[in-house]
Amino acid sequence: KAVVSTQSGHYGREHSWSWTMSEVSTVNARANVMVYDEQQKKWLPSGNSPGMAKVQVYHHTVNNTYRVVGRKINDHAVVINCALLKGLRYHVATERFHQWRDQRQVYGLNFASSAEAEEFGNVVQGCLSKLSGGASPAPSQDGGAQKRDDEERRMEDEKRKKYRLRLCVDATA
Repeated sequence: KAVVSTQSGHYGREHSWSWTMSEVSTVNARANVMVYDEQQKKWLPSGNSPGMAKVQVYHHTVNNTYRVVGRKINDHAVVINCALLKGLRYHVATERFHQWRDQRQVYGLNFASSAEAEEFGNVVQGCLSKLSGGASPAPSQDGGAQKRDDEERRMEDEKRKKYRLRLCVDATA
């Protein structure tokens, strides 16, 4: 395991996030990440300021676990790092707003587009189905949900390849 960075996590505690080749991004979308404030009875932006985040679902292929990770587009601050666990209920509240709850928090994602929301929701529902021992839901037939930023995906693949190559070179040195 290679430790990528140590920084303050969503709840203000120090976290050491590890990234290995066993964890892969399965989907990414642009969304405003929100948390529900029970006392004020309203949605608030997650993090220190409002703004779009790149939100991804990561699958750890060895442990068969999933998590939602979001980083602000402007400053890369982590605004969500939440495990998707068996039994979690993911609610599509509107075409562009989805929400779920864990033991501590209610999370909401206000997506930049309906297509991104649909694709992200389909992937999350598939992950939850797999965790529950079921089959993945059928992919959307409209084609719009299949759109991704191909250039961004290509760049991420290139980073992974370079990282793997660097690991191989370091191992032989």
